[in-house]
Amino acid sequence: MSLEVKNLSVERGGTLVLETSFSANREFVLVVGPNGAGKTTLFLAILNLLPYRGEICVDGICDRGRIYKIGYVPQRIKPETYATVWEYVYLPAKFRKRPTDVAAEALRQVNIYHLRDRPLSALSGGELQRAAIARALAAGGDVLLLDEPLSNVDPQGRLELVNLLWELKRGKTILMTSHELTLPTALADKILLVNRRTFAYGPPGEVLREEVMRQIYKFVKIVNTPYGYVCVTEDFAHPH
Repeated sequence: MSLEVKNLSVERGGTLVLETSFSANREFVLVVGPNGAGKTTLFLAILNLLPYRGEICVDGICDRGRIYKIGYVPQRIKPETYATVWEYVYLPAKFRKRPTDVAAEALRQVNIYHLRDRPLSALSGGELQRAAIARALAAGGDVLLLDEPLSNVDPQGRLELVNLLWELKRGKTILMTSHELTLPTALADKILLVNRRTFAYGPPGEVLREEVMRQIYKFVKIVNTPYGYVCVTEDFAHPH
């Protein structure tokens, strides 16, 4: 359940868009940075969906075979109009020759088993995110990549998803991107701060400091509360 990213660099059109190294083992890593910082690019490289230099290993598997140990929730979920929740969740698991009961177990984990026969198009934003997480779990991922899972969910749905993530983080390595830091920081064991390269990586108390965050953001205000860090940033990065 370990993820190692060594000397990763990604170029697009001859321009370096991401350069980073880090490792995580059964930890929840919050990947933060402004729009265009390379957060989604990092996930696509881990999934072997774009060319890169460097080495990416999952549980010691450093070739393309690592993708079979990864579950992925993309930033934009496109529900198949005629698919049921069950069909949507089980399809990737079927391709990986996993038994049908993994879909049932995943749906129970995210508390939407009762919606298994409902069309995806009839789900709310929060329910759709839960279905996407169930799909990633059913595929058998020891490492979960969640790309902005809270971005299209109402406030109540966000709180419910955060509670769900507290349960899922036990025994897995989870990377989650977010440009909003208010809710997810309490979940994080570590925070990866990127803007085309790594600016900081470590526990929240080390990274979420105004002098660190101001390397990227023009405006930062951070308050450490009993419920976790509350961060306000202006999502406009200094050019690098």
